[in-house]
Amino acid sequence: MTERENALIAIRHGKPEWVPCFYTAYSPMGCSLLNDQGERGKGGRDMFGSLWVVTADTGYSTIHSPNEHILDDVRDWRNVIKFPDLESMDWAGAEVADLAHVDRDNQLVCMFTLTGSFNRLEALMGTPQAMVAMYDEPEACKAFFSAYADFKIAIIEKYAQYYKPDIYVNGDDVCMSTGTFMHPDVYRELLWPDDRRVAQAAIAHGMIVEHHLCGKAEAILPDIIATGASVWQMAQSMNDLATLMPKHRNEICFHGGWDSIGPATQPDATEDDIRREVRRCIDAYAGDGNYMLFPVLFSDPADPRTELRRQWVADECRNYPPSYKRR
Repeated sequence: MTERENALIAIRHGKPEWVPCFYTAYSPMGCSLLNDQGERGKGGRDMFGSLWVVTADTGYSTIHSPNEHILDDVRDWRNVIKFPDLESMDWAGAEVADLAHVDRDNQLVCMFTLTGSFNRLEALMGTPQAMVAMYDEPEACKAFFSAYADFKIAIIEKYAQYYKPDIYVNGDDVCMSTGTFMHPDVYRELLWPDDRRVAQAAIAHGMIVEHHLCGKAEAILPDIIATGASVWQMAQSMNDLATLMPKHRNEICFHGGWDSIGPATQPDATEDDIRREVRRCIDAYAGDGNYMLFPVLFSDPADPRTELRRQWVADECRNYPPSYKRR
């Protein structure tokens, strides 16, 4: 059985032969034509003009600059935001280059498109300003979110024509470790309709939709399911997964579980730290299938230990059986 076949069992709510691991079951990629968050691993300006930074303090993740923003008033977004012309881009050439090292037979081709709608507004305005705008100027925000979703849907059309991915990653980090950034009703009113439109566009082209949402998201998990998503990525451990997993057993696959603030996540994590966290996740979450492991490892991409740490995770996933394989 291939990694791809094994992961599809979990995505379809079954019990895989081993717990699928993001590092081995997926071939994740973006499109080289779309500068979403500056240069990979370095940051810089994106195609909309926002500035992104990557530092050791951010765990080598890309975040929008807290010191510079290009949109002061959300009502001015039409004058500030210029959507790139997709038709002028060399999609056929990008397809060949981007897919050159992809193993379709063994892995699921997983494509990311653009930063989520709320996260894009944050990058344009700053996080506090974006949240205030959603309360003070909801109609202007809705108009921007709708136009941004239209752009994503146009990209999905290109993905379907050229890349033909198995999985399309939708979503938006609208949560922190204690709950949603805004009241769930505000999410439902302003963001959810376009989350659903984008998801349904991908589904119409035969793609599995995986919804990316970090943080404590349990209050809006039913809304995420209602977009049509088949997988919840990152399903982090601050959520009550023990209650959520049986409740939504046949509705969505849980891709996550990792303790993202625990010792296994840190750059100085030992092999034992990492393998112990993999076993904890498998014991805690994989007992009824419908689960895949999404590791969170903060490390410098240039550090040779980064790849080694990923190998430890993948190896433990492959060799430490879930409880239903031990009976």
